Amino acid sequence: MSKNIALTLTTIFILSGCMATQPNVKLDKSITSFKEYINQKRADDVSHYNIIAELPHQSIIEYRTTNEQTTMRSASDVMEILDDAKEYCQAIGGNGIYGDQAIRTINELPTAFSFAYQGYKNDMRSQGFGKYSGFYRCASAKDGFEIEYMKSSIGLRQRHIIGGGYMQTYSRYYLITHKNLQKTGQKTWLHSSKYRSYAEGKSSKEYFDVDENSQATWRYEVNTGAQKYCTYNDGELYISNAVTKNKLMLIDDYYFTRLEQIKNKSSINIFMTPEFLVCENSAKPHFAFVIEHPKQNTKYPQYTLTEGIDKDYLKAKGVVYEKIGADTLSSKPSSQVQEVSKSSVISQAQKKDATLVKNESRLAAQTLSSKLDTSVAMGELKYTTSYNGTLKDGCEYVSVTKELYGQKYIENFKKCSNGDVEYIGQTSPNELTDEVKDQLASVADSLVLNCKLKNQASANLNEFTLKCVKNPYGSTYKILLLKDGVLLERM
Repeated sequence: MSKNIALTLTTIFILSGCMATQPNVKLDKSITSFKEYINQKRADDVSHYNIIAELPHQSIIEYRTTNEQTTMRSASDVMEILDDAKEYCQAIGGNGIYGDQAIRTINELPTAFSFAYQGYKNDMRSQGFGKYSGFYRCASAKDGFEIEYMKSSIGLRQRHIIGGGYMQTYSRYYLITHKNLQKTGQKTWLHSSKYRSYAEGKSSKEYFDVDENSQATWRYEVNTGAQKYCTYNDGELYISNAVTKNKLMLIDDYYFTRLEQIKNKSSINIFMTPEFLVCENSAKPHFAFVIEHPKQNTKYPQYTLTEGIDKDYLKAKGVVYEKIGADTLSSKPSSQVQEVSKSSVISQAQKKDATLVKNESRLAAQTLSSKLDTSVAMGELKYTTSYNGTLKDGCEYVSVTKELYGQKYIENFKKCSNGDVEYIGQTSPNELTDEVKDQLASVADSLVLNCKLKNQASANLNEFTLKCVKNPYGSTYKILLLKDGVLLERM
C-alpha cells in the first residue's frame, strides 16, 4: 500500500508541467527596434499581445489575459514580456537589468510547475533588488530602452463559474521609453496576417456583429476592437469622454494621458461612460463610424454603432467637436471621472461567497461536529467532506469537495475556539518546487508505516503538511496534503 501511495504522490507532484519554449526571431536588417522585434515574433497573437500606442520615444504594450481562474494566478504573461525584452536586448549586445517592480510581480505570482518561472526566480534572486526601480532596463548604445512600469488589472471583470470560484479577464499595460527615435505605425495588428484574414473586407456592422439592439457584452473589447478596425482601414480613432473634457483626442494620446493619471492609483478603468469613439477616414469614408456608450450600470452595456459621422448629432449629445492633444489636458483627472478599483470589483465578487457555499458550509459544520467524513449526492452534484483535524493554531479544519460533470472543486473551512465556521477559500493549485515534490514523495513510505502503528501520523515540510489518518470504522487510510489548513490533495 505504501508503494502505491508513494507512486501516487510522485505522479501528482511531477506529471503536471512542462517547460515552455519561446520562438526565436533572427535579428536581421529589417528589425531595427524592440517594437519591430515584437511584431516579427507576436504578430499573430493579437488577441492577447499588442503594441497599442506610440509616440516618437514611447510605446505602450497591452497583454490581455482572458478567463483566468482566480485560484490559478500565473506569471506567464509577465514572462512573455520579459522574454521578448531579454531576447532583443541580448541580440543587440545590451545589458539587461530586472527592475524592482518585475521582481516583486514575479514573486507575487506563484506559477505552479514552470521551469521558466523557477529560472526567473533564480535569476532575480541572484541579481537582487535595488538595481533599477522600474520593470526592466536594457542598457545599449545601439537601441537602449526601459520598461518604466507595469499597470495591472486594467479593464478587470470577474464572473462566477460553476462549482465555485471566479474567472477573471484583465490587461496589464507596460510603458516603454526608447532611447532612440522610433518609427510609428508599428501597432501589432497592422503587421498580422491573422488579423488581416479576420478583418479584411468587413463593414463596420459586420466587424462589430451589430444586431437590431446593438448589444455588446463588454465595452472594453468594443473599444480596443474599434481601434484595430479603424486604424487597419487607414482611419484615425478619436475618443470623447470625461477624461478629454468631452473633446476629441486621438486614441494613442488618450492611452498615454490616462495611463499617467492612474499609474499610482488603484483605478482599473481606462475607459468610462458616457463615451464616444469617432473613426474619421477621409480616404475611405465608407469605413468611418461612431460608437456610443451611454451612461448605464447594466452588467451588459449596450452600444450604438453608426456608420458615417453626424457632427450635429454628436454635438447634440454633448461632444465638443474640437481635437486636442495629450499636452492640452492637466494630468489631474477630471472631477467627473468616477474611478473603479480592483478592490471594489473583488469585494463585490466576494460578497457572493457566503451564499455560493451554503451547502458546503452546512456540510462542513456537520463534519466538524461529528469528526467523520461524509458523502452526499444532490442531483448531479456530489459532495465529499474531509475532517482535517486540529492544526498548530488550535483551529479545526475541514474541506468539502464538490464534483460536477467530472470537475472537482475543494472549498475549505475552519472553526476556532467556540467561534463560527469560517470559509477560508477555494483550493489553489499546488505551489511546489521539484525539490519539495521529491521530498514529499520520499516520506510517503515512513508516513504510512507510522500510520499503521499509531492509526495516525503527520510529516511537515516547509509550509506543507502530510497527514495520514485511519478510518475509525474500517481498515482504510486517508492521506491529506495540506497547506495552511487548506486541502490540496486527498489520497
